Amino acid sequence: MTFRRNLFTYLFPYLILFIITATTLYITKPISLQIRWNDETLYYTVAQNIVRNFDFNSNHYLASSIIQKGYPTKDTHLPGYPLILALGFLIGGINEATPFFVNYFLLILTIFLIFTVGKNLLNQWVGYGASFIYLIFPYTLILTHSVMTEISASAVIMVVVALLFLQTESFSKGIFLSLAIALAYLIKPFLLTLFPASIAILWIQKNQDYKKTFLSLLFTLALLFVTVLIPLAENQEIYPYAATRILSQSNFADILRMMWENFLFNCTLIINVKKFPVYGTITISMLVLWSIILAVLVMAIYQSKIQQLSAYINLSIFSLISFMPALLAVFLLYQYIDMGIRGLAVFSPLIAILSVAGLWQLNYQLGTKKIVAIGLGICLCLSYSSFITFHKLKNLQQRQSQRLYNYSSRVEKVISKLSVQPQVVISEKNFYLAIANYPTQVIWQLPQTLQELREVEKKVSIDLIELKDYDPIFQENLQVYGNVNLLDNRYILQDQNQDFYYYLQN
Repeated sequence: MTFRRNLFTYLFPYLILFIITATTLYITKPISLQIRWNDETLYYTVAQNIVRNFDFNSNHYLASSIIQKGYPTKDTHLPGYPLILALGFLIGGINEATPFFVNYFLLILTIFLIFTVGKNLLNQWVGYGASFIYLIFPYTLILTHSVMTEISASAVIMVVVALLFLQTESFSKGIFLSLAIALAYLIKPFLLTLFPASIAILWIQKNQDYKKTFLSLLFTLALLFVTVLIPLAENQEIYPYAATRILSQSNFADILRMMWENFLFNCTLIINVKKFPVYGTITISMLVLWSIILAVLVMAIYQSKIQQLSAYINLSIFSLISFMPALLAVFLLYQYIDMGIRGLAVFSPLIAILSVAGLWQLNYQLGTKKIVAIGLGICLCLSYSSFITFHKLKNLQQRQSQRLYNYSSRVEKVISKLSVQPQVVISEKNFYLAIANYPTQVIWQLPQTLQELREVEKKVSIDLIELKDYDPIFQENLQVYGNVNLLDNRYILQDQNQDFYYYLQN
């Protein structure tokens, strides 16, 4: 009887968190569990390739990358998230609903781990508060209802934190830590910062037998890099990111100049809250939470409470070592700040734990009333920011999903009409076709000239080409050959629908 009572007491908080999280997910659920963003199609098709053929190559290509890198290649994203989706496909079947349930499971796992770490850091109320803060944090819900990497990255970060701070030192702890860090790297490469952060904490704490964890972590991660991580990172497509353009400069002065220009550009996006409310509100939310954390650290130093707050300080050090390099990379190397801010959002579980634990520590200095007022203010700020973010991105999803399905259905009708089964199709920005007509591969970035088309053909055979009458390559072909019935005198016009022309190989 006592065992049952103790078990219920232990499981009751997790049951409460599960009910709250499940209810929130149900209230905010999308109309249908379908892919709506371009990047979602990339993760989905790679995961499908892994399950069906244990093949990590992509089904989406850029003409410029094929010319430079060749064919086939892996996607520009590392396959950490597709590996997780592949496991979900093995359990739930290959369909568009499965990735959403994978994300729902990962969110609940993250909430549970946040509560556990918060409870062990101070008490269960900190665990509850941190779990709630993460749940209402901007991006959490909208990305959970999307086939995107951020929720899985946050879950793996919390696995690393739970292993590092809650488990006793042993060889097995180092092995599991290295596996979690390797998976985090495959999901988002900048999360390799978890490795130096973990090493720093092991060195600072120097618990009994910490050398066992330290050595097994180093050895296993080195082994994983040589045997798994480096091979999986080879032969990736070349995508024209700002980072690729900046770091490819031969002159170091040019690299610094472009980084500075990128930094200024990103700052203008963030401070213009009226025009870009999503970036601004999320940045303000992060600044508010980090300010609490820094206030506690300053208090600990000023009042000589470093030993008393050692657990909090260690988690703060881990978070700062992990977070700061990613923050610098976002502002200096990312041209699209939305991708960067989404990337930084993976640290929101850590920020939530530290901010709530920090408020609890400041209670003795500020008093209960002020702390409650600050807490309510933060919740209101986060709720407003989350509301703005959710609806802005939901509208963006709807617009992009319409384009996804329209582009795909247009080509699907032509494929059905011509009774062909093309393996490689050129169709601009047509991401969903690779799912709808799997295993068809799509070159979604057009060759700009006939010469580029010939260069692409040296690497891969093209079965079907969709062009619009205003595409540069179509205009060049019309100018050179004087008619639309043949493309480069080798592809025959088989169908036309308003401004779209469809060519098959002769």
